[in-house]
Amino acid sequence: MPASPRSLFVVLDGIDGCGKSTQAARLAARLAHESGRAVQHLREPGSTPLGEALRALVLGREFAPTARVETLLFAAARAQMLSELVAPALARGEHVVCERFHPSTFAYQAIAGGLPEAEVLDLLRRWAGDPAPTHVILLELSADAARARRDVPTDRIEDRGLEFQRRVAAGYARYAELVPGVARVDAARGADEVAEDVWREVARALR
Repeated sequence: MPASPRSLFVVLDGIDGCGKSTQAARLAARLAHESGRAVQHLREPGSTPLGEALRALVLGREFAPTARVETLLFAAARAQMLSELVAPALARGEHVVCERFHPSTFAYQAIAGGLPEAEVLDLLRRWAGDPAPTHVILLELSADAARARRDVPTDRIEDRGLEFQRRVAAGYARYAELVPGVARVDAARGADEVAEDVWREVARALR
């Protein structure tokens, strides 16, 4: 489904602790100010009632789904968000800023979880790929630096520890190698510097 002219769908992604929520909020506010348009700030999985229910299921500690099941649940939540929120917002001429998208599923479930790369990418593109983001920005931070920023683990996936997070970080780098057009921003610096780099990636599309 094509977006309205100049409507942007920006994804910010990266390892837990990289600053996604902070940067997404800052980008959404600046994008609204600079463009004069409404901006939807979403998180993934979540944002819709179904997405939030699936988020609680997959991140909670009550069950232990396999990496394959996690991928299907994340794809389902994403497909619902795209249909229910993203496509209508773009059609209205609004912008969308989303925390997490395909890079997360690829990094956590394919690379760190051991699933075939091509299989996961194909599933995400076919079942949760429309509308596609206009921008995918990875906030890159080492797993060790990210752990130093976080408190105790807050969900089942964070429980997996530092070595798992190191594989996740490698998964994000691998995603950027495989998928054209992914922007990579050094998230180890101060929030203001990171925000400026993120804005530069997005601002070009507003000219």
